[in-house]
Amino acid sequence: MKQLAIFSIVISFFMIFACNRELKEHPISPQVKQQMAAREKAKDPARSISGTIEAGDAIAHILSAQGTLFLIARPEGVTSGPPLAAKRHSLIKFPFKFKIGPENVMIEGNRFEGSLKITARWDLDGLPKASPDDVEGSITVFSGTKDVRIVLDHIIEKQSSIETKTISGTIRIDPVLHAHMPAGASLFLIARSEGVKRGIPLAVKKIEEVKFPYSFVLSQADVMLPGAVFDGPVTIFARLDKDGDAAPASGDIDGNSLTKVGDQQVEIILNHLIGS
Repeated sequence: MKQLAIFSIVISFFMIFACNRELKEHPISPQVKQQMAAREKAKDPARSISGTIEAGDAIAHILSAQGTLFLIARPEGVTSGPPLAAKRHSLIKFPFKFKIGPENVMIEGNRFEGSLKITARWDLDGLPKASPDDVEGSITVFSGTKDVRIVLDHIIEKQSSIETKTISGTIRIDPVLHAHMPAGASLFLIARSEGVKRGIPLAVKKIEEVKFPYSFVLSQADVMLPGAVFDGPVTIFARLDKDGDAAPASGDIDGNSLTKVGDQQVEIILNHLIGS
């Protein structure tokens, strides 16, 4: 999304300089000016982290020449939920000079500051989700640190514990609300890390033509953002949605449960009629 936004801005500049006459008739809108100013403000070199990523001696000879490099930043101690910042590189050679900073923050309003864990992953299939035989390395430093050295020295094993972690259980509807069940409704399952109330969810799943009681499973496969790990305490929100749209609407029925990844007997009761 970041690359698409940058591409749009570049095209806008090209059109402006190529068509001076058009510029006089169609000035840059205040909204575009605001977006451009926000991006410039976000580029704060004083808070960026930069350095070099190298292949560890033990795995350099087996490191695939073809791959994608993912950079992921999280506050120290945070192991689940969307990353604070993320960046992707392709067609590179090691050692590779990197930089990640405020302009790479995933959710608007979050600040790139404090003690941060920077993880680099050499990914073989180019997909955001870590896979067996990918190689990664990490280091924890303060924002603004320069000359950081990250060594790719850990090969992700085929039986990764991340991939096997799930939450499962049963979703029921309050008998009082049976008469309000919309015909042909979809069931949305949304998992957020404990205490997180806004931004992109940790995991999302949509089920069509659901019948109650419904047995559900959420796992790493349902995670939304690259580098996010399905782990820790989470709140699962379940919503029976009449129009199939991800946004809640009047007439939908929802419920939630606070649990943790690994729990296998979670019960969620749909007991709230939205708009009532």
